[in-house]
Amino acid sequence: MAKKFKLQSVLNYRQLLENQAQQLLAASMQRKTELEEELQRQQQELMRQDAELKERQRDGLTIAEIDLFENGIQHCRRIIERLQQELNRLERQIVGERDELLAAARDRQVIEKLKEKQDAEYLQELNRKEREMLDEISLRNKGDLT
Repeated sequence: MAKKFKLQSVLNYRQLLENQAQQLLAASMQRKTELEEELQRQQQELMRQDAELKERQRDGLTIAEIDLFENGIQHCRRIIERLQQELNRLERQIVGERDELLAAARDRQVIEKLKEKQDAEYLQELNRKEREMLDEISLRNKGDLT
């Protein structure tokens, strides 16, 4: 049986912080993927509307129809700009969250190394006591033989 690690609650807490940081980063990465997909859909919609406008212009459009298409195109461009800004903000946030995760992992590893060191020292002490006991038994047995 290993000696109770006095800092186990600290280790548990640091593991919890690391897990929370991982979950936060995973959620942000998922959100980034969703934003990229939405951005791609909006860019495709913009290209579709632009192509439709050019096609319809060949057939002849009224000013009102041109305005309608232009409004739709401008709306798509505003959405794309907003999505790109959100994506840029999220990418900066992800960098910060990665840094926090790395720091949390390092903090946990420091305590784990202390625990490993304590366990190793405890095993060394047990081995030393066992050797002493075996030496004592061996000496007793030699004394009984003479």
